[in-house]
Amino acid sequence: MKIGRRTLIGSDGTLLGVGDRIAAPEALGRISNETRRVYDLWVHAGRPDGLPSLADYPLHEVADLLPSILIVDVLEGQHDYLYRQCGALEMQVRGDNPIGKTVRQCHQGEVLDFVLESYDRVVTSGDALIDFSVDINRDPRYVGTETLLLPFSHVGVAVTQVLGYVHYVETGGNSSPSE
Repeated sequence: MKIGRRTLIGSDGTLLGVGDRIAAPEALGRISNETRRVYDLWVHAGRPDGLPSLADYPLHEVADLLPSILIVDVLEGQHDYLYRQCGALEMQVRGDNPIGKTVRQCHQGEVLDFVLESYDRVVTSGDALIDFSVDINRDPRYVGTETLLLPFSHVGVAVTQVLGYVHYVETGGNSSPSE
């Protein structure tokens, strides 16, 4: 089931991303092996009485992917999310360290709307989401080709945290946009 298609244009008119968002079970045949590993661990960490907590998720089994993983806390009643953890590659492609900041502090315009909508879908449904957008980043050496969002709960059913994994492909481009 396709959830949505998006095209993001930056304030300067540049293309930031284009792609599809799909509920995870329907997208499993299209995802990279790395994204599949992150997803499969989440499925196996699940509890019969609700969602897994981050403590249930064996991050050590995807240690090689930690540079591309981020975790946000759901800020209940605020319609916002706080960056708790962000891998080194994630920070590099963003050109910023978002830890301790909210999504609203880190994004604006259409990008903010899209990021909030993606997190909101995961929080509301309690289901994983895969975004097949091709994202252009501040660091042109990397292109994000798919983003997996996984819900977690330390209270059982209500989503309290979301883990995001972005699968990056190295392009061989310059190390900074000005080069």
